[in-house]
Amino acid sequence: MKYQPATPTDARRAAETYNRLRPDDCLLPIGEAEAAALFLPGHPLPDPGICAVKSAVFAHNGAVDAGFAAGNTVPGSETAYLTVLFAPDDGTRRALLSELIAAMRAENPAWKRLRWVFYNPCLLRWRLPGPGRFEHPGLPGVPEDSPLHAFLLAEGWRDFARMNVYLRPLADFRIPDGIREKIEENAAAGLAVRLWNPASDGSFAPLTDALGSDDWRRTLAANEASPAPLPVMIAADERAEARAKNGGRAFVCGFAGPMRRTENGRGWFAGIGIHPDYRRRGLGAALFASLCEGLRALGADYMTLFTGSDGPAHRIYEAAGFEVRRAVCAMELSLPPDVKSR
Repeated sequence: MKYQPATPTDARRAAETYNRLRPDDCLLPIGEAEAAALFLPGHPLPDPGICAVKSAVFAHNGAVDAGFAAGNTVPGSETAYLTVLFAPDDGTRRALLSELIAAMRAENPAWKRLRWVFYNPCLLRWRLPGPGRFEHPGLPGVPEDSPLHAFLLAEGWRDFARMNVYLRPLADFRIPDGIREKIEENAAAGLAVRLWNPASDGSFAPLTDALGSDDWRRTLAANEASPAPLPVMIAADERAEARAKNGGRAFVCGFAGPMRRTENGRGWFAGIGIHPDYRRRGLGAALFASLCEGLRALGADYMTLFTGSDGPAHRIYEAAGFEVRRAVCAMELSLPPDVKSR
């Protein structure tokens, strides 16, 4: 087996190899432009606002490309990302990974750990297993109990999170009675769950400051400043005391969104969060169920999402009728700065 680093002109080769070796029950086929954006150096990433350096390696057996690996490093970060690792056997898989690590080290020697996670600048489109054709924009880890998972564990990788991938078709979605009762109870107390109204509701800034998420801060601020903002479901403190402290506007104490329907019919939202002072009132479940109803009204056919299997969020999703379609593990390999491969 010979190992060849990919070049910027290998888009057709990368797409053909990926499509031939990908698992048919999961990863979706890609074209040359997508292959270049996901795998090849010298091409912009799928999201041009993200900066990363890509590397890829082919394993060629003399007749055909029998293996393929790709990953990327982020300037200034100690974390690098493994995007794909296809090989016919463990020996080829091990050699491919070693060659890829060496290539990534040559581009950026500063990184110390290699991860296989959702938060990869290069996300692979995939279809959830089981009946129906439901897509998710990025595989959030390595399928649990798969041969690849076993191989990586044997090579010194570790699981640092177990994730459940959830699905809910929306055609028949209705807010469950128990959650609707909680919405009505909160409304009677002056805490309304409804769509954000920029004309009468306060800014998201105090909420995102309290939550401490830079991503949510940027996303919600950009949406708030847009001349055509996407809808956001909010929990609003409409009591007189809250309005008096907020310039006469309702205080935004929780959010779910922004939301939109994607081209494949999936309901997309950026996140969900509750101000620390307003938790333990059932607002999280109320916001999420209202978000599902809002996405259905926007024409979304289904929702997919993932969360840690041992985190509290899964109870909110399951209460809204979501079911687990796949369990995956977020994995990590730590390397000393002077080690180029195993």
